[in-house]
Amino acid sequence: MLIFITHMNMINLLGIFFSAFVVAAIVVPVAIETAYKRRLFDVPTESRKVHKRIIPNLGGIAIFAGFMFTQQLFIRASMIPCINQILMCGTLLFMLGLKDDIVGLTPFKKFIAQFAAASIVAIIGDIRIIDLNGIMGLYQLSYPFSISLSVFAIVGIVNSFNLIDGVDGLAGCLGVVMTFMFAFLFYKAGETGWCYLALASAGSIIGFLLYNMPAARIFMGDSGSLLIGFLVVTMSIHFVNIAGKGTPVLGSIRVVSPHALVLALLIIPLFDTLRVFTIRILANTSPFKADRNHLHHRLLAVGMSHLQVTITLCLITVGFVALTLYLQKVGDNQLIATIMMIVFSLNTGFTLYLASVPRDPEAVLSAADTVSPPSAKGKRKGSPKQRNRLPREDFADEVIKKIYRN
Repeated sequence: MLIFITHMNMINLLGIFFSAFVVAAIVVPVAIETAYKRRLFDVPTESRKVHKRIIPNLGGIAIFAGFMFTQQLFIRASMIPCINQILMCGTLLFMLGLKDDIVGLTPFKKFIAQFAAASIVAIIGDIRIIDLNGIMGLYQLSYPFSISLSVFAIVGIVNSFNLIDGVDGLAGCLGVVMTFMFAFLFYKAGETGWCYLALASAGSIIGFLLYNMPAARIFMGDSGSLLIGFLVVTMSIHFVNIAGKGTPVLGSIRVVSPHALVLALLIIPLFDTLRVFTIRILANTSPFKADRNHLHHRLLAVGMSHLQVTITLCLITVGFVALTLYLQKVGDNQLIATIMMIVFSLNTGFTLYLASVPRDPEAVLSAADTVSPPSAKGKRKGSPKQRNRLPREDFADEVIKKIYRN
């Protein structure tokens, strides 16, 4: 009987993952076709852009479709009492990002909508940080402080995902690492509904990544990055709360430092956001002014490709998670301090390396998103094969000509 139940649970888990994956993978080509017909592109007109061709940025629609279809099919309200608030606020952020992808929004308007969504999910959904487990001497938080800290954390993490989405596949792959890890943690903790939610997120992101890995045919846009960031932060808050009530056991490992584990999972987008905001403020510029000073820009500047940058940052995340799991008995305070010390040391070392190696950042960043020109042999005028091999700076002209011909 126990074996039968285990098999049924595994079938449900696989069904959730693959249903989200299939729906997202089906929707992406439709989104690409629609973007070309309606001329809805991410045009590289800003200096911070590392791609040199126009690319559809409606990939968030596929992630949203795969996630919503799957959770409506498999997740009952009894599994996650606050599911309505999560879906409502996730939809709000998705629509906000979609409007920004299509017509653009000011940072102030986006911040107001993010603040509203964070407040709703923290106050009405009661997804809030309740206990800091001794971090800075704080344990159980008062309700006003708990709400304030939770809203700040939600808005900050959502924006950090938006900022890290700078090279092909990066935000999506980081999202997959995080959601798979949360699915495993929730499964071991007996949180079936939240495990389903994490798997639905992972499946929809992977369905999108089929078309977003280098060289990307579509971007997730703000609609995708805001949605993923919101889902990840709600899982993060819920996990630290359940870990505070009862210690999850992962084989021989007891999770007694959940805040440090969550920080390890989120370290790349969080540190990147903290770093660029600090640099901009010290330079007397707006922290929301876009530039080419993110972690992925710095890795591109040393000659890495988009794929190499994505793999590097994902492996760093996995390494921090493994280290945090191994050192769980150390405690949140010491583990968080250790993680931050390692991150700052790595950043300082890399900065010194960049300063010692003279390079032309503009040339390297441009080369990261170019392809070889077509060879003379076997060239057919106007053929799809030839157009695919054109330098990407000419790709925009080719697409516009095709649109006008149709």
